[in-house]
Amino acid sequence: MTIKKHVGKTIKDLKIHPLTSLIVDKSIDINPAIDEVKNFWNYDLMSRKPGPAYTEDGVFTGTDLDLACFLYALLERKAVINIPKYKTFRQTKFKEGQVLTSKDNRHGVVVGVVANQHNFTFSVRIKDMNVMTTNDVGDYRNFAMTDFDGEWYDGWKTIEFLPSVNENKFITENELWSSSSIIFKNFVHPNRWTSFFGQYYFVTKLLIQRLVEERKYLNLVKKNMLEDGINYPVSDGLKFAPKSYTDKSVDKGKQIKVKSFNVEIDFPQNDESKFLKYEYNQDNLVKVTKLWRKFGTDITNLRFMTRVTELAHFNNPGRFPHWLKNMKWENDYKLKGKKIKWERLVLFQPGVGEQAIAIRKRTFEKAERVSEKFEQ
Repeated sequence: MTIKKHVGKTIKDLKIHPLTSLIVDKSIDINPAIDEVKNFWNYDLMSRKPGPAYTEDGVFTGTDLDLACFLYALLERKAVINIPKYKTFRQTKFKEGQVLTSKDNRHGVVVGVVANQHNFTFSVRIKDMNVMTTNDVGDYRNFAMTDFDGEWYDGWKTIEFLPSVNENKFITENELWSSSSIIFKNFVHPNRWTSFFGQYYFVTKLLIQRLVEERKYLNLVKKNMLEDGINYPVSDGLKFAPKSYTDKSVDKGKQIKVKSFNVEIDFPQNDESKFLKYEYNQDNLVKVTKLWRKFGTDITNLRFMTRVTELAHFNNPGRFPHWLKNMKWENDYKLKGKKIKWERLVLFQPGVGEQAIAIRKRTFEKAERVSEKFEQ
């Protein structure tokens, strides 16, 4: 006898959710949806109640506030951080004409949090003020917080920052201090695995798919305008002109194989809708270029949210939340005409002959280039 699946209402309603309807319609401006989806993942530190660093008996346990959450809060207020010691595991490269004044105390404003889309390396991105040229100070650099498996990366130990008034109050009232430090147990809180099966995760993945596709379209429009002889205004010429640098390698690096993990979602698409057409003129060239850049930043920020969720699920692969019952992953599923095998979880099928709404995941090996000195 077949046991009937149970799927929570918020998942069943994905097909008629206002956001999903907007996302799959390419003719509609996607920007309002981006702002709403970002709000799904806002880390309001002041509303959280993390466990204290010490038990009532004075035993140190470390706070259960995760670093991913805290880094995002620092990004939100554009905090300045300092990383006293850092050893890169990537092949080190510099642009010609740049000088690194010191390998120690890498400091600058937090401008992003970055997640690798294949492995579980998570990084904080700063405008590194240790990098300088003859005319400028500071350039953008990523500093890995985790290794390829999502475990703490041992190439750094400490991040220094000056807490804001609210942050200091939050840290003090929740007893997170360990002397003058906060010691984190987790980069991602283990309980986040439940979000992998939630509507917010699903909608965010769908939005990322849309933005990636639209960004490719915008890049093509931009390229065609430039080839047609349309140029940026003189005032914006340097800002939008492609920057060409010659990279120089500090070490030749080496290639290794690492475990990788991808997740995709299946959702009925509006195949009849088309992206907005732009008349070829200077104003639209500027508009398209700004959108293309903005969507790149949006994808990076949203992918950080989904990847930390995917890491939590990866570490708890056999669990299902209470709103999904009698569910089972299907092995060796292949998309029509494709060779890649996936594990697939069918959440539900909206109607006879309609595409099933499902999650697909796969684990595989992928080559990565690392520093010569990197040890697995």
